[in-house]
Amino acid sequence: MRKKGLLYLCSGCIAAFTCNVTHGAKICKVYSCNVGYYALEYSCPRCPSLVRADGSTQYGTTSAAGMSAITACYVPAGVKYKDATGQFEFTSNCNYSR
Repeated sequence: MRKKGLLYLCSGCIAAFTCNVTHGAKICKVYSCNVGYYALEYSCPRCPSLVRADGSTQYGTTSAAGMSAITACYVPAGVKYKDATGQFEFTSNCNYSR
C-alpha cells in the first residue's frame, strides 16, 4: 500500500488529504478544512446557515481551520435572525448540535 499526502482545493476551502492506493483504487480522506467548513470522510461541507433579519444568509463558522465535526460550527451572537416565529438574536455564539 502506498500513501501520498497532497493539498487540494475543494468548494472554497483548502483541504489536506491522505490517499491510499490499494488494488488499483485510490481512496482519499479529508483531514483538514478551512475556517467555516468541517471535514467529512471525503469532503469539506460548509457549516449550516440561518436567515438574517434582513433576508440575507448568515453562514456558520468555526473557531479555527481543521475542525472535524459539524458540532464545531456556530452562528455568531449579536446578529438578528428570523424564522417563521419572528426575529431573534443569540446572546452567545450558537453551536450546531445533533
